[in-house]
Amino acid sequence: MFNIIMLVVFSLVTLFYAFYIASHIRYAASLSGATDKKALAKSIFAIVISVITLAILWFQAAFVYLYR
Repeated sequence: MFNIIMLVVFSLVTLFYAFYIASHIRYAASLSGATDKKALAKSIFAIVISVITLAILWFQAAFVYLYR
């Protein structure tokens, strides 16, 4: 039962981060021709942090699943 709850929660969090990453990619693409390099850098930084967070999250899920 715990594994099913974890899978549902981690899937919902993954979907949230996927939407967050997609929105920042769209925003970065709209800024690519602009002169606002600081906003572009912030958007790319948000994408990188989101991908790292997702990787850590799924690593934790795999660890709990394999060693619990």
